[in-house]
Parts: sequence; C-alpha cells; structure tokens
Amino acid sequence: MANVKSCRHPSVVYRALRKAILSGTFLPGQVLRQEEVASQLGVSRSPPREALPRLEAEGIVVLNPRRGYSVATLDPEEIIEAFDLRCLLETELGRRSIERRTAADIARVYRVVSDMAEQAALAEEADRWQWFELNTQFHNALLMPADCPHHMRALENTRGLIEAYIRTEVRLTGDLHQAQLEHSQLAQAFVAGDTALFLKLTREHSMHTRDRLLTGLAKSQPTS
Repeated sequence: MANVKSCRHPSVVYRALRKAILSGTFLPGQVLRQEEVASQLGVSRSPPREALPRLEAEGIVVLNPRRGYSVATLDPEEIIEAFDLRCLLETELGRRSIERRTAADIARVYRVVSDMAEQAALAEEADRWQWFELNTQFHNALLMPADCPHHMRALENTRGLIEAYIRTEVRLTGDLHQAQLEHSQLAQAFVAGDTALFLKLTREHSMHTRDRLLTGLAKSQPTS
C-alpha cells in the first residue's frame, strides 16, 4: 500500500483507507485495528480514527461492540437485497434522468464510457482501479441529470455496501469485457433517449453484476 506520510490530512487518509478496503488490501470481515491501519498508511493513529466513522456511514466498515471496526461483510441474501435496492433507485433515477438530459450530459457519458473502454483493455491492476473510478463516474453521469439529491444519497449508501464485493468479483474473474459491453449499451440508449430500453438495460446490468458476483464468490469458497 502506498505510504501517505507526506499527506496527513484526514481527508487524504480517508481516501487512502477507502481505496485499500475496496482494492482488497483489507478483506471483508477483517478487523481494522487502528495501530495497524496507521502503520500501513504511515500516519499517526489520529487520522484513521477520524476516517473510520466516515466509512461506517457509507456502510464500508461496521463498528462491533468491544471489538472496534471491521470491514463490512455480507452474506448472499444481503447481497441480493442490496442489489434489489440499487435496482429500484437506479431505475427511478434513470427514468427522470433520461427525460432531463442535456447535450452536456450526453457528451459527459460519451467521454467517460470511452475512457472506460481504454482502461478495460489494459491488464495492470492499477488500470483496473482506474476503471472502477470511472465506473462510478459513468453511473453518476447517467443519473445525475435526474436532479434528485436524496435518491442519489441513498444510492451512494447502497453502493458502499456492495462496492468491495463488485471489485472482488473482478479480481476473481479478471474479466471486464461483459461489464464494459453493458456500459456501452447503456450509453447508447441514454444518448438515443430510448427510455424503455434504458430502463430495461439498467435493470439487467444490476442483475448481471449481482449474478456474476454471487457466482464468483461461490466458486471462491473452499469445497468440503
């Protein structure tokens, strides 16, 4: 993990710790002892202490009585529930967004999906991290035109619950091709203003991501 000693500001430490969790440096269920986290990040114990409550609010970590913080873990039923909620929010936001999109919104979606295609073609782990960052930008670009901040806030909380698992699925399969294809189809429907197709693809993309994740997790479990 990159040392952030030269950047001790709590916001920088928060972003570094969040990245470490989502990239798999800290695994689901792992206890986050503040002294170990501080040592990994090359900072004092104070910045991680401030960062952990922010990550708890996002659902990325949980606070356990007498044990401190640990990386959030979800069982398959909870993953399904989280994706169901994500799908409900994204389809409602998508319906409003496609009706209100502007030429600037269309240009933004085109730009981000093009950047994602370039990153998906690269093999390095760092390039995949950039693809995930662009993935968040892409979905925001599709949905922000809805201008529904409360819906978006709820969606962000839901994303926090499952983001580490989605990234785990890609580490397990090593394949971004199908996800990138679905993003291209979503972008085309958004640009064309085809509401019915856009909402259909939104639902399917959520379900496919969920199913790839559950399949990958099942395959990764040791057999008895």
